[in-house]
Amino acid sequence: MADHYVAIARGVEGTKYSDFTTGTSSSAGTLFEFRVADGVTPTKVEVYKALKAFERFFENAQQVKAAGFDVNL
Repeated sequence: MADHYVAIARGVEGTKYSDFTTGTSSSAGTLFEFRVADGVTPTKVEVYKALKAFERFFENAQQVKAAGFDVNL
């Protein structure tokens, strides 16, 4: 089974439905994407917690750099 994703391009605020791309195959051309494995059926609370965890991850410059991300913080 393919994962499902939601993606957004660089600099897009995400205020309109049309700002997002969704699907099951690669989202080439987008800078950011969030994937959910098929068959795991996460709850909305679990998805929210995961997104908040990613936010905390990218707030920590040492962690981001150690993981190999080339992100200006």
